[in-house]
Amino acid sequence: MPPIVIKISIEGDPDGTVEALRRIASMGDPNQLALAGTSVSVSETTLEDDGDSHVEWSAAVPAEESPTAYRPVFANHASGIAYRQSLPEPAWPAQWDSRLGNELVRNMSENARRLVSILADAGAEGMTREAITTQLGIETDTIRTTQVSIGHALRRVQRANGNISLARPVEFHKRLDTYMLNPAFRVAIQND
Repeated sequence: MPPIVIKISIEGDPDGTVEALRRIASMGDPNQLALAGTSVSVSETTLEDDGDSHVEWSAAVPAEESPTAYRPVFANHASGIAYRQSLPEPAWPAQWDSRLGNELVRNMSENARRLVSILADAGAEGMTREAITTQLGIETDTIRTTQVSIGHALRRVQRANGNISLARPVEFHKRLDTYMLNPAFRVAIQND
């Protein structure tokens, strides 16, 4: 396993900087600087133009020789330190078909199904927000909540089918103040 290399640059007064580095190196105990297998180098203190001093310090610790206090951190990730995670699966582009459309509709809430139904009946032109609230007897906020519900159902369908990427089924065109179904989604649910 390659050694772990840490480079730290701290600006401040030299005594405080060295003290901070000692605390870092010894997990909080300023009286312990010696770490097994650690090579510590401290560059010379330089005085910056603004009067602050600048100290650079670096240490290389082979992972198998790291202090026992560090080992549980890397073993169980309990400290909140960032650790290597596997990358999520890439999203694969997909097209709406009747199977995916039906699966999405099954995962939707009742309000979302009603919204999709009236938008499908409205055709390619869609419906204005006012017309939807009138026809469904709901408020504008409920339309937004319904869209969130559709988004959750869409993500469930995408994950269940191998992390595919599907176009949003319901689109809102702000300039027109109109909700419309995605054309491919509309065709997929009307063909069934």
